[in-house]
Amino acid sequence: ASLGVLCYKNGALARERVRDAHANSDWARFNELVESTPAGNAGRWGFYFPLPEIIPPGVSGEHFFQSASDGTVTKVDAIAEEAHPRAILESQLLSIRSRVAAILPPDAPPLRRLVLTGGSSHNSTIAQIAADILGMPAYIATDTREAAGTGGALLARFAWWRAQAGGRGTFEQMRAMDSLRMRRVAVPKEEVTRVYDALVEPYRTCEALVVKACPGALA
Repeated sequence: ASLGVLCYKNGALARERVRDAHANSDWARFNELVESTPAGNAGRWGFYFPLPEIIPPGVSGEHFFQSASDGTVTKVDAIAEEAHPRAILESQLLSIRSRVAAILPPDAPPLRRLVLTGGSSHNSTIAQIAADILGMPAYIATDTREAAGTGGALLARFAWWRAQAGGRGTFEQMRAMDSLRMRRVAVPKEEVTRVYDALVEPYRTCEALVVKACPGALA
């Protein structure tokens, strides 16, 4: 079995900064603003890199764009105050969405679930957007919020279980007998996922402009 990894530096840190700057330092207000804006954020895009990023390498700062229905993207100086919370979630998750296929083996079966860990995994608004953008139901481990530990434990358990079975068996079969409890916290809405299907290319256009605008970035 192979393991694909996407590693980012500006995850929770950047979300917290957007919360503090644009949602009164309050997660309830952050969620309210996300839920009051439509999927796609009315074409308003925000990229937030308080630290030099790993993906794309070397980008930093804040960058804002407005996209039109024909796919045209224009750099702007700012977006509306209420648009920032959804903007950061959409740009972070579309970065993952736009790269997932490239890191999977050619014969990989379709991905079937998200397992969310860390503090943000218990934010129902973030969980729903993750499910919608990636088009998969989202689960959390009910006994822990540890991110790397949960993923590593699941992979190690699968490797051990499969070895005990003579190299046969699927992850789904192992999970049916697994003692680590998972709770489903979000189911993707098909009509919303279709909106995000159409936003992968505008996202890539915006990201390319961010890379071009950052002297320290590696294209």
